[in-house]
Amino acid sequence: MWSGTTDDGPWNGGLERPALRSLVPQPLTGAVVLDAGCGSGAQCEWLADQGAKPIGVDLSPRMVEQAARRCGRQGEFLVADLAEPLPLDADSCDGVTCSLALHYLRDWTVPLRSFASVLRPGGWVVLSLDHPFAPPLEAQQGGYFDTELVADTWRKADVEVTQRFWRRPLAACVDAFADAGFVVERVVEARPSAEALRRWPRELGREATVPSFIVYRLRLP
Repeated sequence: MWSGTTDDGPWNGGLERPALRSLVPQPLTGAVVLDAGCGSGAQCEWLADQGAKPIGVDLSPRMVEQAARRCGRQGEFLVADLAEPLPLDADSCDGVTCSLALHYLRDWTVPLRSFASVLRPGGWVVLSLDHPFAPPLEAQQGGYFDTELVADTWRKADVEVTQRFWRRPLAACVDAFADAGFVVERVVEARPSAEALRRWPRELGREATVPSFIVYRLRLP
């Protein structure tokens, strides 16, 4: 149920994932791509369908099991904490995708250095985050320039979900990328397509004019 409501739901399937995938360099045939925070494997499955060789890592053993089952022999999967150095060889990947995972960490030093380490020269990272210009959440105490742990609650199917993540200003994000050796190559601010608006007018109507997610493509010089 969780994977289904995520993969074919308005926020991930209809808004964030199309934006993230629009920045993934093509073609992917033969490319080794790390999916950091792979969840139940939707992004790994998409990467494999594009001809890539995905490596999925996630903190949750159950999610890793689901991802491995979903992708069969088309990928490699392991349990790993992005807050710790990743157990992967240096210069072993052509690219990294990271979908709505990095903002769960206060300190990005270790994960971004891990991404830089596993990438071959000229490698890329495409990652999505909560948009720094998104409207303040109900319980948010600080202002735009504060880095603050915030909480958001919504319903997914019949389950109420509360997620806690870090909001930080745009400059803090770009500084962290630069400190890890990356150059920001492209930015996409997720907006729903006409088809997505037809399917989910109530959920995504506001997203046509108000930002929720931002996607960066980073490159190692």
